[in-house]
Amino acid sequence: MKKNILKKKSGYVNTTVFEKSVDFIAKSFAKVFDKLDNYDKLFAKVFDRFDRNDKVIESLLKEMQSYGREAREHRMTMNGLNHSDISQEREIEGLKIRVERLENKIK
Repeated sequence: MKKNILKKKSGYVNTTVFEKSVDFIAKSFAKVFDKLDNYDKLFAKVFDRFDRNDKVIESLLKEMQSYGREAREHRMTMNGLNHSDISQEREIEGLKIRVERLENKIK
């Protein structure tokens, strides 16, 4: 029978293994930081787009407010014209009634 001889590994880490693992960790962190830098650039582009969109929305809101003011002013002027038209129509109707009465008296 052959005996399998198991090598016992010591519970300690030697310096070469430690340095290799530290180098691997450092490379992994470098990759992570590079990806984070790329994401920062992408977020900067997104924020620039948001700023541009905010400016466009603000200008649209200002235009809509000006259109609302113009429409209100137009309604107010039309309202005044309608009141004057109605009062003129009443006066004309009153005059027609007077003319008819006068014509009836003459006949």
